Amino acid sequence: MPSTLGSRRRKRHSETAPSKHRKRNEEDEERDLESRLFGSRKPQREAFLGDALSSDDEETGLGWMQDDELFTVDIPGTGNGDVSEDDLDAPTIELPESDAAPSSTTKSSGSVWSDPADEAIVVSLHENKRLRKLKKNASNAGEKTDGKELQARLRAQFEQLHPKPEWASRRLDGAVPTIHRLLNSTTSLVATSESTRSPLQPGFLDIQRLRNANEQNPTTGKKQASNAGFGVVDLAWHPSPRVPVLAVAGGDRRVRFINIDGHTNAPLLTLNIPSLPLKKSTFHPSGSSVLLTGSRPFYYTYDLAAQTCIRSPRNLFGSSPTPSSPQSLDRHAFSPDGTLLAVAGRRGCVSVVEWRSGGSNGVVVAELRSGRGGTVADLTWSNDGSRLNVLGGANGDEVEEWDIAERSVVGQWKDDRAFGGLVMRHSNDYTAIGSSTGIVNLYRNASLAGRSKQANGVEPFKSLEHLTTPISSIAFHPSDEIIASASSSKNDMLKLYHLPSGTAFSNWPTSSTPLGRVNAVKFSPGGEYLTTGNTKGAVLLWSLKHYAVDH
Repeated sequence: MPSTLGSRRRKRHSETAPSKHRKRNEEDEERDLESRLFGSRKPQREAFLGDALSSDDEETGLGWMQDDELFTVDIPGTGNGDVSEDDLDAPTIELPESDAAPSSTTKSSGSVWSDPADEAIVVSLHENKRLRKLKKNASNAGEKTDGKELQARLRAQFEQLHPKPEWASRRLDGAVPTIHRLLNSTTSLVATSESTRSPLQPGFLDIQRLRNANEQNPTTGKKQASNAGFGVVDLAWHPSPRVPVLAVAGGDRRVRFINIDGHTNAPLLTLNIPSLPLKKSTFHPSGSSVLLTGSRPFYYTYDLAAQTCIRSPRNLFGSSPTPSSPQSLDRHAFSPDGTLLAVAGRRGCVSVVEWRSGGSNGVVVAELRSGRGGTVADLTWSNDGSRLNVLGGANGDEVEEWDIAERSVVGQWKDDRAFGGLVMRHSNDYTAIGSSTGIVNLYRNASLAGRSKQANGVEPFKSLEHLTTPISSIAFHPSDEIIASASSSKNDMLKLYHLPSGTAFSNWPTSSTPLGRVNAVKFSPGGEYLTTGNTKGAVLLWSLKHYAVDH
């Protein structure tokens, strides 16, 4: 008897199962059509989850999940069997709503819905006075058209009266381009001008403020969230002028990628790295990836094309740390060809590691030790990548020039006019050193070439003494006509100088320029934009009219 009842129940269940599946499929189609027509934001899988949990034949309710969501991966510990909180915080990528992947049922082109009545409408263009101008043949008094043709003619008339602006015609197809499309496009949203410009004159700088670069996706300031650091901690432009992408590293442990066009400045994506307090973001010279470092002995690399974020091993230089291994990787510099990465370590040591696609393989090419003592303040490479300049020493005022092939110091000089060098930057023609006294010493590279291995003082080309607090940022304009220096110790500590003359621009910035405490300053690769990031989380954007594309 029990077996007979069981067989009846199974038979009854098999008869009702197809009807339940048909009903659920019809409900899914209705929800999908509703979301496409009325913009419903409720994910389809959340709606399906309720049906799955309530159905008799879906006991687990896991049918809607992806394969990678059904499993968890154990993260190995640091050697004592424990797993740290940093290891559990994997990076996540947040895309804007407009970049979200469409559902499989959504068509890539064409209208989502059309009214069949449009084709049934017949309109006489001659009888309606307001529509006579739409007639293709003025002599045809009886010309009639259907609804679809009328809509096309009205659209053509509107575009003729209101033509597309020039800046909009330079945009790529689509409202918000993705990083992948920008990397693979042959034209930029802001095309670079190939015309020869006249030299920039000293004294006056034609500059205009634009919409904040991160207005649509602002960085959290230090007052808005706990442990948010200092708002914007670093800025990095994509090295190619054809790819107008700005990476904004924030104290909230997020890196925001923004498409800079001077108008909308649309956000591309946000990379959240909970385990790394960010200090510096650096694009690889090839532009294929971004190196993210902070106050940790590991780093992250984000591949722009694959949209993957990979973490390095605990120790960059082997399985066990050494006395000279750095605890922070924020003082680093790529060689011009991107094959080597120089990292400042402890006790004045500099490690040069081999860099390949996707990151370092842990091969140390050179360990540079001069024995002069002190710490390493900053690093810069020569234009050809054969030599590495290291700023450091007991007082931070000595510069050593290392030959990477010979692993030896071939030049050495001292920055006499400043005490406590903090920042060193290098361009095609100049080298600048910013000190703790606010002075920026500017040197011509030609005067530094061929220096002997002696710590003698070198007379700077100019000493820029407008700032009185420690220098935190220095940036050269791509044309080598402007240099910017900033200090984050006080509000509005930013100054721009005309490089050929070594004089400051008198008209900007003014006392009313809302700079805030500037943590980072960068010029775009094409030179048309100036960006500054402050402790409030704002990335201010200015247009340099002399280098603008329509100049």
